[in-house]
Amino acid sequence: MNTSIVDIPTDLSLINPDGMEIASELISLTCITVLALALGAKTNGEKARSLNYGRVLVILLYALSWAFAATSVIVVSTNNNNMVSCTIGMLACDFFYAGSKVVCYAWLIERVHLVTAVKTTRLRTGQYKFHLVLLCPYIIIFVLMLCFRNIYLAPDGTCIIGLQDIASIPLLIFNLYLTWLFMRPLTSIGQNTRTDWKVSRLYKLARRTLVASIVCLSVSFVNLLLVVLTHGHQRGLVCLSMCTVDVTVNVVTVHWVTTSGTSGTGHNRTRTQNDDHITTNLTFEGNHDNTRRFQGQMVQPHLIEDDLLSISSGDMSQTSSKKPMSRYYH
Repeated sequence: MNTSIVDIPTDLSLINPDGMEIASELISLTCITVLALALGAKTNGEKARSLNYGRVLVILLYALSWAFAATSVIVVSTNNNNMVSCTIGMLACDFFYAGSKVVCYAWLIERVHLVTAVKTTRLRTGQYKFHLVLLCPYIIIFVLMLCFRNIYLAPDGTCIIGLQDIASIPLLIFNLYLTWLFMRPLTSIGQNTRTDWKVSRLYKLARRTLVASIVCLSVSFVNLLLVVLTHGHQRGLVCLSMCTVDVTVNVVTVHWVTTSGTSGTGHNRTRTQNDDHITTNLTFEGNHDNTRRFQGQMVQPHLIEDDLLSISSGDMSQTSSKKPMSRYYH
């Protein structure tokens, strides 16, 4: 019996993953694990009736970031010689990544308002309204991202994606401006107040918010700068890995800010709840004399920091007085 063996030429480089692909998948899997842990910790024991604007923003940021990381790890392993996978990778950047950035900006706006506006409604604060208006240009930039992008397969079969200069440069400038805009009120807060206020828990809250603004926006700026320098011609797995690290750093930073100082012990939970009570007193309409005595004994030690901050964010529309923060510390 004669058997014939037919040699079928196969380019193993298009089948076996290369070093960059393996590294990208490891990065994506690590980031997915971190994001899943953060999302689980934030939603553990959460009830629908306790959700409000502030907490919804945080959970939505976690969910969009996880969705992007999960999509990336699938796309990275199927990028070579696959135009569909290449296109899905770019769409993930357009929707999940860009969506997480918009939510992150909205959270920073809310956070800046919490630590700079005292007993003032959101829509009666010029700074808050101005920040909201600044989210509108992102709609134009999003349209540019959809219209001016690069999606193609290189001669060797690798996927190339990215934004063209007409879309990436405005996005870079917009991100740089937002960085300055968020840092300016946070760096000047409390400069005209008493020195002992700088050791208060509210000042620590403002400082953590400043750190979050710097970290989140700086990481995004570096990522966008690389897109501009490459003119939007990046290998798909490189672009997706960088964006995955970007959203993961943002989530870790937000998680640190919203849960800083919390613990499973009653003592630590009481201390963190005191921080929330300070913020609530400075945000809600109430007895101004009580606002001064924020170091007193508090109740409901089971609440964590993000709870009352979110409550104060969601119910702030019920307040009306416009008085500067420094008045309560002189």
